[in-house]
Amino acid sequence: MHIYPYNSNSESSKALATGLGIKRAKRVGALLKTDTLINWGSSSIDREIETTLILNEPEAVAIASNKLETFKILDKVVAIPLFTESREEALKWLAEGATVVARTVLTGHSGKGIVIVNPDDNNDELPMAKLYTKYIPKTEEYRIHVVNGKIIHSQRKARNKDVPDDQVNWKVRNHSNGFIFAHVDIVVNDKGEQAAISAVKALGLDFGAVDLIYNRVKNMFYVLEVNTACGLEGETLKRYVQAFKELT
Repeated sequence: MHIYPYNSNSESSKALATGLGIKRAKRVGALLKTDTLINWGSSSIDREIETTLILNEPEAVAIASNKLETFKILDKVVAIPLFTESREEALKWLAEGATVVARTVLTGHSGKGIVIVNPDDNNDELPMAKLYTKYIPKTEEYRIHVVNGKIIHSQRKARNKDVPDDQVNWKVRNHSNGFIFAHVDIVVNDKGEQAAISAVKALGLDFGAVDLIYNRVKNMFYVLEVNTACGLEGETLKRYVQAFKELT
């Protein structure tokens, strides 16, 4: 077994390789022979590899890495935010009183390329973008880890109390905006777990970390994206190591 990382400097792939006691495959080189290749977030494999099994085919990773292509596939499969490629349509949403999330980068992470425009903002603040979604107020935001069709770990994005209030962004919950992942006593109901499993399956992935939000008023979970090379440490790393060991 080998791990093929999307980037040679990927810390999560290094941690996973150490936990599994295996090597990471260099991204270039001579023919590599291995029984199983864990593709850690790469949308292409740039060297010749002879293997019996690839966990997460690069074509599936390429789709999951693209927010627009992901939504096109997940639409009608699981609940997702209403989306459009049309700025004119997004302007109509603003006129109707909705908040709009513009994504100027389709393959970004950690909030890269996200511009949030509120109904009372000037329309000029809505940029030309490749994807627009209607913002859905969220009670909670989760990351559900799925491997081989099973939930292996659940996390909730929790407020980091060390970050001052004026530096916290409740609409985009990531590390730089004042949030951390909590994993103790996290309970996600069957509807949320099934949405995560269905999203990974629909994208043709063997494993993925599904970001989804919960709206208590509508009692609905909405899938936002599926990560194919999530951060790994502590309990999350242990769960992935165990899950991959069980697959081989």
